Amino acid sequence: MADPMAPIRAEVMAQPAAERLEYALDLLAFHLDPIPPFYDGVASMGLAFTNADTRMLHALDVKRGRYVSLNALVSARCLDRPLDEWTTPEKVVLKIGAVRRRLEKLALPVVITTWRGVGYCLEAPEWFRFEDGAVALRLARENAREVPQ
Repeated sequence: MADPMAPIRAEVMAQPAAERLEYALDLLAFHLDPIPPFYDGVASMGLAFTNADTRMLHALDVKRGRYVSLNALVSARCLDRPLDEWTTPEKVVLKIGAVRRRLEKLALPVVITTWRGVGYCLEAPEWFRFEDGAVALRLARENAREVPQ
């Protein structure tokens, strides 16, 4: 069996030498569960996400406005599984699509863009926080015209 950490190791090593440690620490942050207010806020908005979907959304939100690699999102999704049971990147791509559809259905001011070969980027207005739950949902509806383009 191939080393399941090889893509992540390669991603870290592809960074400039002076930035590798910080980059690796950022990747490790994806392995930490989102804080309870994030889970509570997502749930109170009516987003019936699995833990894996919530961790993936959290990984994107933590890096709001910056691209998150597909490998980092695989890591975020698979936190609770042994390495040999990690999902494929193709499944993560499908799950990103499902997350996008749920966010759009609620008319949240959140856009997830794709840069093929680089990753995904979550963009939202500064005032929008998933942790605020139903309050953020109400504000989103009041400020519907501020959706990022």
